[in-house]
Amino acid sequence: MFETTENPVHALSWATSLYGEASPFHFFTVPERFGGAKRDDDTIWLTIEREEGFGISAGPAAGPLPPWRTCLIVDSTHGDRVEELRLRSTWDFYTRRTEPLRAEVAVVTDAPAITALLERDAPRSSVWPGSESNVTWYGVYDDTTLCGVAALTQWRSGYYVVSSVATASEYRGRGVARRVMRGVVSAAHARGVEWLGLGVAHTNHVAQRLYRDTGFTERARFSRYGLPED
Repeated sequence: MFETTENPVHALSWATSLYGEASPFHFFTVPERFGGAKRDDDTIWLTIEREEGFGISAGPAAGPLPPWRTCLIVDSTHGDRVEELRLRSTWDFYTRRTEPLRAEVAVVTDAPAITALLERDAPRSSVWPGSESNVTWYGVYDDTTLCGVAALTQWRSGYYVVSSVATASEYRGRGVARRVMRGVVSAAHARGVEWLGLGVAHTNHVAQRLYRDTGFTERARFSRYGLPED
């Protein structure tokens, strides 16, 4: 038997009961854009962006609702397509609770230095200097050289994610990324942030190992589906 709700607080309580505190649903849901939810005993569907037709579904019966033009499905068994939607990407979502750690990072305001590092060593980064999101950049230096960086980004839901983690190629293998990640966790805790999230490609095993080693836990394996591109 299905239950439905138009109340985002009610819907997120469902997500908590099925997937725990600070689930991926919490990170994505913006109350003023919420488009309703439904669930049965073990599957949930949330319309995250009503106007954009974007939703998330998880559970044994997970799949898109008719209004959805783009969706995320957790642990999808649909393969390369589901109904008229085609597979666009696959990636994993991790979270961790923040805590004070013996790790320090600097707030980095040198946009050209960040951009140069990303362009050379992490050109597929999702967040860049000048982003409209609420972003604070953190990094570590070797003397005056920026050797590692990451962005602490606040999503419209109010939750924070770590994005654009990058290490200069000549500093790889020296623990720079680990220092950056631990420093960001500690800096976020000092700012009163309780939970952090991040996304990583299924195939990026090196990054996954880094995130697990710095206390992050995999919470969802997403497949993103969308309408066929022209």
